[in-house]
Amino acid sequence: MTRRFEKQGVTVTVQPKRECFVTREELGESEAEQLPVSARYWIREIVLFGDDEAWLLGRTVIPEETLTGPDLALVDLGTVPLGRYLFGGNNMTRDYIHLGQLPLEEGDLWARRSRLRLSDKPLLLTEIFLPDSPVHRPENKVQG
Repeated sequence: MTRRFEKQGVTVTVQPKRECFVTREELGESEAEQLPVSARYWIREIVLFGDDEAWLLGRTVIPEETLTGPDLALVDLGTVPLGRYLFGGNNMTRDYIHLGQLPLEEGDLWARRSRLRLSDKPLLLTEIFLPDSPVHRPENKVQG
C-alpha cells in the first residue's frame, strides 16, 4: 500500500506510538489465538500519514522466534513503513487476510488483519483505516 500511495505522489510518513516486547497475557485474545506460543512478542503500533493526514492505525505482533537473522531488523523500523520492509524482497507470504468494519457513532471504519510469514515464521498485522483514509472516500466505496 505504501508503494502504491508513493507512486501517486503521496508523501507517506509513519509515527510510532508503541514499540516494545510484551508477554502472551498482554495480547488480545484474538491475537493470541492466531500466533504460536512464545515467551515474548514484539508489538509495534503506528499511525500512518498520507500528505500529513492520519490515514491508518497499524498494530504488528511478532513472536520473538520470528525475529531471527535479517528479520531482527523489524525491531528497529522506527519511522520506516512496515510494507517497505515486508515487500522489499524478503521471503514473505500471506496466510490470510480478513476484512471487516468497526462500527462507531461517527460511521464505520474499515479494518483488515493479515497473518504473514517471513521465512515461514508468522507475524500478525492489523490495520484500521481512519476517516481521512482514501478507502472511505465516495469514489472508493463498494456498491452493494
